[in-house]
Amino acid sequence: MTAALITKLMAEGAADDGSARAVILDIQDAFRQKDYARLATRYDDDIEWVFYGPASVFPDLGYRRGKIEVFKSLAALNALYRFDSHVTEILLARNDCVASVADVRLTQRASARIIRCKIASFIRLRDGRVAEYRGFTDSFDVVEQVLGHELAL
Repeated sequence: MTAALITKLMAEGAADDGSARAVILDIQDAFRQKDYARLATRYDDDIEWVFYGPASVFPDLGYRRGKIEVFKSLAALNALYRFDSHVTEILLARNDCVASVADVRLTQRASARIIRCKIASFIRLRDGRVAEYRGFTDSFDVVEQVLGHELAL
């Protein structure tokens, strides 16, 4: 779906009334404020959510279906990491599709290690709520940061 989503986003002549952008900015603000009640109102009950990453290091990433499962995953991640900052660098919106790149800083609770990464997100909205989410990061770099050393290749 990601290639189709990018194609749709970048289609010439696609209307952009600003509503998709406003929804995502509200979601990002709710996340930064740790306002999970507001965040929950922005997710579709039947959301299809996937964040690609190594399951051995981030067991709570991967495919999730439904708002409850997504929030279980987010709660588990919050138990392991403190989200310190989320700065949006790129935000493209067309109709019901959004793509963004953010600079994210977390602190690993067990070790106090600071983890910095870029996260690319591709989102499709339905009725003003996130119905589909795909997230990507440079997982190799993040794994090295989490482990606290470079991996020997």
